[in-house]
Amino acid sequence: MDRVAEPDGTEEFQATVTNDNEITVEARTKVAPKVENAKEQHCGGCCLCIKVAPKVEIVIDTCGSHVKKGRNLIICIDGTANQFGNQNTNVIELYNLLLKDPEDEQLTWYNSGIGTYAEPHWRSLRYWLQVLLHKIDLAIAWNFDKTILGAYGWLAENYRKGDCIYLFGFSRGAFQVRALSAMIDQIGLIHKGNEMQIPFAYQLYARSGDAAQRVKKVGTSEHVSKTERFKKAFSREVKVHFVGAWDTVSSIGTARGKHTLPGTTEGMQHVCYFRHALALDERRVKFLPEYAWGGSAVDRSSNDATANQSRNLRGETKESDGGPPHTVETWFPGTHSDIGGGNRQNEGMDRSRPPLRWMVSEARAAGLRTREFDRELLAKEHIEIQESLTGVWHLFELLPFLRLTYTVRPEGSSVRTLTRRPHCWASRKIHHGQKIHPAVLVEEMRESYLPQARLALQGPRSLLARLRSDKHGREMFWDTIRKDGLNNADGWLLGDLSSSARVAVRHLVKRDDKSLIEQIMGFKNGPQALTGAFVEVLEEDSHQGDDQSTTRPSICQISDDNKCDLLGRVLQSTHTSCDGTYVPMKVIKPFVDSLLTQGTEEHKRVARKFLQLFSDMCILQLKGHTLYVTSVAFTPDCKHVVSGSWDNTIRIWDAATGQGVREPLRGHNGWIWSVAVSADSQRIVSGSDDHTVRIWDARTRQEVAPSPLRGSTYPLSVAISPDGSRIVAGSADGMIHVWDAETGESTIPPLKGHEDWVRSVVISPDGNRIVSGSHDCTVRVWDIRSGAEVKRMTGNMRLVRSVAISPDGSKIVSGSADETVRIWDAKTGQQVGKPLLGHTYDVNSVVFSPDGRQIVSGSDDRTIRIWDVETGKQVGKPLKGHTYSVKSVAISSDGKLIASGSGDNTIRIWDGELALSADLVED
Repeated sequence: MDRVAEPDGTEEFQATVTNDNEITVEARTKVAPKVENAKEQHCGGCCLCIKVAPKVEIVIDTCGSHVKKGRNLIICIDGTANQFGNQNTNVIELYNLLLKDPEDEQLTWYNSGIGTYAEPHWRSLRYWLQVLLHKIDLAIAWNFDKTILGAYGWLAENYRKGDCIYLFGFSRGAFQVRALSAMIDQIGLIHKGNEMQIPFAYQLYARSGDAAQRVKKVGTSEHVSKTERFKKAFSREVKVHFVGAWDTVSSIGTARGKHTLPGTTEGMQHVCYFRHALALDERRVKFLPEYAWGGSAVDRSSNDATANQSRNLRGETKESDGGPPHTVETWFPGTHSDIGGGNRQNEGMDRSRPPLRWMVSEARAAGLRTREFDRELLAKEHIEIQESLTGVWHLFELLPFLRLTYTVRPEGSSVRTLTRRPHCWASRKIHHGQKIHPAVLVEEMRESYLPQARLALQGPRSLLARLRSDKHGREMFWDTIRKDGLNNADGWLLGDLSSSARVAVRHLVKRDDKSLIEQIMGFKNGPQALTGAFVEVLEEDSHQGDDQSTTRPSICQISDDNKCDLLGRVLQSTHTSCDGTYVPMKVIKPFVDSLLTQGTEEHKRVARKFLQLFSDMCILQLKGHTLYVTSVAFTPDCKHVVSGSWDNTIRIWDAATGQGVREPLRGHNGWIWSVAVSADSQRIVSGSDDHTVRIWDARTRQEVAPSPLRGSTYPLSVAISPDGSRIVAGSADGMIHVWDAETGESTIPPLKGHEDWVRSVVISPDGNRIVSGSHDCTVRVWDIRSGAEVKRMTGNMRLVRSVAISPDGSKIVSGSADETVRIWDAKTGQQVGKPLLGHTYDVNSVVFSPDGRQIVSGSDDRTIRIWDVETGKQVGKPLKGHTYSVKSVAISSDGKLIASGSGDNTIRIWDGELALSADLVED
């Protein structure tokens, strides 16, 4: 049948920026403003030339070389034998997280570590040739330079002045991105049209350390290299912004060699930022790490190496402006492939272990744009180690491969940096200046996990001395770090407050010890970090109930005093809640139940305050309707919620459990716009665009006489008088109809006066007045017996979508498409105070609280807001959760529950007691 559409004008689309990286486009009636005279603006220097509105402020990144929020070019190179599949690496996970839509201003390039994906039939000669070539590549890395040339060519093709270049790699891929960054530094980025020169450019770069590559300038004694001359003739001067490496290995092919590619092991000073994740538990000689300075964390050629080590250990950086440090090398629990990924099933590309999370966090801080991780990690997922030194790898430990010694140079002396002495299963060596991720402090692994890596000692040692002291030295080193905990007196731990806060919360749960939490609170952002960790642990423990194999103590088991103390500390970061730190009620309720039911008055106060600020206050989500839920109402006994929907059905729900009560009520042949419940909870009235108003027995679910009531064209709103004697409907024909509830006869002629849809009608508590709101932008009051218009309120700038009257009948509230809520004096018809502002789209529904002190409103902006009638201020935070417009709101007669119906086809039940008692929001 015909469907009535709301006459809101031509529908336009407006883009809403939800954060720095995401844009959502929604239909609405207001047209977004257009940018006039947009033009190409060339800002000169290193600034990105983009189409922008005039007078845009250019903000230089803290590195001093690039523009914030400019265009990003991102290279991702995977490790040896890694590619997209079932066991995806961190490189693929990172690539999956990258924002790649045109508006994100990011171009991406990925290369697998396994060569071509194409796989001929196994019987063909081509298949076996490909297998052979792949095995040779694994052994001698003969495709090493081809990957670098491919990435370099892509950058040369796509680069524009001011672009930020990000390079990420794992294992061999990590070394390749380091080499690529050094090549760009020495050769520059070749101009378009000179692609045939790229192989020659790579040769020049690879040989740039040879003395033969330098010649004198004509007529001077000054020497200049071929790379410098090539850069001047063919290339652009470009500085790579960020290099992220997961466990760079020093053995590229069969052996490391005495010399590496130029610029790869000289501190990475040619890039703005260098981040390196290292494996604590890798011991294979073929997978020894390549630090920023090769076998050291500092420049060993410098006479001030010892001072450098001391300075780096304290976390000092070269930057004078307090910006991020140039180089951060961080150790994580795990072996080579635990750090870079690829050794476990990961079809969903969502393992998101600490090495990936840390790298993404560092890159985001430098300007990379990614989406959020899909989930939070469980405690057991922070440390997962798969032993790599197995089988034939043991044989290599006895062979005389040329390798780095990683020996610390004593002050005033020199040491050998390379040796052929057999590796003999030795541990990796941690150098001063490097950091250790707080994951090593995870409470669950404290007794069962001893990292393999140890502190690098000064000077060479004999094989026997190494074997004797290795385990003992490791135990002492890690015992000291764990005892020191988050005090971090020696500066080894990475300043990752989020991970440290999580450790502190788990320490409280297991050992009833608040000392680590007190340490966290001492940091500038400690309260915010503690809040995030607390929420994460709560969510983790909420899933523990379904895992019978888990015996870890739950955070809900700590004492009430500790609970109150923890909540009090979290409340010190109340501004965090404005950033979206909401905890689902089903997660937080078990934690606070004992405080609310058995605690002291202070316990109850703190628990309520936390719930108001940090919980989403949603108790239940009711699903069953298949189209918009346009109307909701509580039964006066507060036991049930009644809902009407555009799916032509009415449903009754148990307000305590959220379960549907038997089958839906069916009978309407069109969309249902409104439902109402009689004061005795026995009758339900509904209005539909099938031109009927119907009456239902709430107990039997059957339609009862005198239903259906006819005469109204598209009844959009229905109401029942307090004594149950009259039924009122507002119609799309601009009229209001009044029927006798027993006979079905009209008691008076239709009320005329509105010039457009009557979108909302209510009856006063004494049963004598009808209040109506219309798309003609007016609110009107009518005498229910005579039909005479008593008052007319004007002031709404656009359609009035909803009206309500206070329990004492003294005030009227209206919600409008002009995004306002207005309060009116029912006697004088005058507006009380200023419009209540806060909603950002049409206000679809308004209702008074049972005591008349608050107003609840629902809007197309997907939020429910609560307002203080006396002050006009907002009460607490908006209730969020619906994914589409909020079409209707209702409050139970005892004020304990709020119901909302939405265009997302769901009903939500909210904790009204908490929401209505929240503090006022100051301007």
